Amino acid sequence: MKNRNSVNPIFSIIIMLASVILIVLGIIVFIPFFGKTSSTETVQQGVQFLQEQEHKDITGIDSELRKQTAREDTEGMDLWEKLNFYDTYIMGDSRCEPFFWSGLQMEHVWAEKSATIKYIGEHIEEIAAARPGNLVLSFGMNDMGMYVYDPENYWETEADYVEAYDYYVNLIRDASPDTNIYINSIIPVLDVALDSQPRWAYVDVWNAALQEYCSENDVGYIDTTFITYMYGDLFDDDGVHFYSQTVLDSWGEAILEEVENRVYR
Repeated sequence: MKNRNSVNPIFSIIIMLASVILIVLGIIVFIPFFGKTSSTETVQQGVQFLQEQEHKDITGIDSELRKQTAREDTEGMDLWEKLNFYDTYIMGDSRCEPFFWSGLQMEHVWAEKSATIKYIGEHIEEIAAARPGNLVLSFGMNDMGMYVYDPENYWETEADYVEAYDYYVNLIRDASPDTNIYINSIIPVLDVALDSQPRWAYVDVWNAALQEYCSENDVGYIDTTFITYMYGDLFDDDGVHFYSQTVLDSWGEAILEEVENRVYR
């Protein structure tokens, strides 16, 4: 329920703008009497100051109004309702398949067993048609080499992988320019899974490269490495997959935090 005693943000901003205008007018009127500056110089300085403040305040108004609207529109919503409200999609490998029953709209989940980032290119037309507000990309296990005997289907180094990821990020940007893009960290496996692919022991190195790429290319980075350390007991026997709603809720919270940070920055 909204607080009836709260101050309307629009009214507060109007008062702030009026105060700035009065201050500038005061400067214009009174400074010439002190003989310090010619009235022409004073007027020019005052106008320049007002224009600068007007630009800042308009930006602030827009940001504040969007935040206020979001708070009102999402009031009382649960985690998954909020993610759906923000038009959030997730695309990834078999680890993303549980999102089909998580609470996220099923048509907002693009996931497939054994998928790598090549899956993005294979479904770029669907991305172009859907034009998601926010798109989370979650790959990595297969990209690092799901099986040691399948060298044709993974990237040899983290640098090669980041270069390939950049290609697909730009593919999405060309297909859906208004979509906010996020790269989810590669979630570490349990020790038992390292027998299948020893390269998975270097997930932290690959994640560091992905995080650096995101920070330099205006891509959101969602760090979910905590899942392994907090919920390792909820992993499947293979040490790679998990299906618990508890894990999905925690993952969803991490996604929502980054989505809200970028949508209303």
